Amino acid sequence: MRTRWVKKAPCLPSWKGTVLGASFILAQLGCDAHREKPYHFSRFAMGTVIEYTIMALDKDHARAAMLKAHQEIERIEQLFSEEDSTSEIYRFNHSEAGISTCAEVYYCIHRALDHHKKTKGAFDITIKPVLDLYPFKSDHPSPPSDGLIRKALNNVGVNKLEVSYYDNSWRVGKPRKEVGLVMGGIVKGYAVDRAIEILRANNIKNGIINAGGDLYCLGTKNGELWSIGVQHPRQVGMILETLSLSNMAVATSGDYQRYFLYEGERYHHILDPQTGKPARKAQSATIIAPTAEAADAWATALFVLGPYEGIKLVNTRADIFGAAVDSSGAIFYSVGFQHYLKNKDITN
Repeated sequence: MRTRWVKKAPCLPSWKGTVLGASFILAQLGCDAHREKPYHFSRFAMGTVIEYTIMALDKDHARAAMLKAHQEIERIEQLFSEEDSTSEIYRFNHSEAGISTCAEVYYCIHRALDHHKKTKGAFDITIKPVLDLYPFKSDHPSPPSDGLIRKALNNVGVNKLEVSYYDNSWRVGKPRKEVGLVMGGIVKGYAVDRAIEILRANNIKNGIINAGGDLYCLGTKNGELWSIGVQHPRQVGMILETLSLSNMAVATSGDYQRYFLYEGERYHHILDPQTGKPARKAQSATIIAPTAEAADAWATALFVLGPYEGIKLVNTRADIFGAAVDSSGAIFYSVGFQHYLKNKDITN
């Protein structure tokens, strides 16, 4: 399989964007009174604005379905929040040796471990001890020392988790208190997938849910594919690519979403699990996948691996497609990604 790429001028900021950290911009298509109309709603959850575009014949139906979908997102947030002391993940992170938990949390962690295996370790929910060393909320941030990073890495690795099921009891254990989980790289996508299921159950067949860049395109907009703009990683407000999607998810990871500058260098939140330092091989990475959960996890992995190794890995998957912008601004595409580009002309 061949990797296709385009070299752009030193370019590129945000993909999830108005969505992901890559701005996904929804195209507005005309419709008449006899067809479904788009209704737009926004709510806050999971630390981001959740944007709903719901196609329906009347606003009351659209609003009622949206509220049920958002309740599901809020329910999932409560289970997986790192800050809420009543959440399962908070309980695990502050426990001495792990917790017994519910089936939903257990299986989400189990799927995260599967994503870890499939991405050759690039996606790792156990990175929390190192991530906590980076003071992203500080007024005067500075990166942690190499010594602190090396010490924290002793508590990182999926081999530190003991995931087990016995006699209707689900348990997630750990060898010492310092081991922790950060589920943000998978839970937003999972929440979007569940919310889409709620829309379907409430007779919504067409729409979009965008959770800060983790986005699912349900059906079409009056027969037309949804147009999703992926924001440029280095030029705010500019579109890097426009995608045409239906019944697919898209997610972007980028170094512009959560970062600080120190002595002229950018320190962002997507860490390489091998080094404990910000991954430096890409500015952004976008994944198209059947589910928002898979797109979420694989976008992180592609960013960490970078265009060369990452695109090669994506090409081994028949159901996942990726594009990555390297540190110089060159864009690399996996085989099949161009099928989803609105403008399919790609320079070799």
